[in-house]
Amino acid sequence: MSWDIFASMRKPKKGGEDDPIGDVFEVIEKFAPRKYGSERELYYYNYKIMRQYLKPLLTLLETLAQKDRLENEPAAFAREIFIELKDFYDPKDRLSLTEAMEDPGMINKFKEILLFFYDRKGVTEKEIKGWIRDSGQ
Repeated sequence: MSWDIFASMRKPKKGGEDDPIGDVFEVIEKFAPRKYGSERELYYYNYKIMRQYLKPLLTLLETLAQKDRLENEPAAFAREIFIELKDFYDPKDRLSLTEAMEDPGMINKFKEILLFFYDRKGVTEKEIKGWIRDSGQ
């Protein structure tokens, strides 16, 4: 009789028909900087186990997976990401968009998204607010 003692240590395959978030993970991981993989896992991907964050997480990740929009329409894309980031971190919708734009924590989270997913460094708060306002607030 032979037992596979390593069976429980195998990593399950991400994606599949029952895991739409896993499918989005795979798309993102093809272009996102590898050096921030652990940060993405810790600050975003791990939230998939919490029911209240599942839908806003999927929406946010689906948008982040559209990386070409960052080059083609940066202001509109940045605004969409910021709104979805706000929905993700504020699931009870306590902050208005204007309040979220003035919240230093939300601005820092947005900067982290640009860094962790697109390796964009040095984006200023003024630039972020300009993108969000210029897109039709």
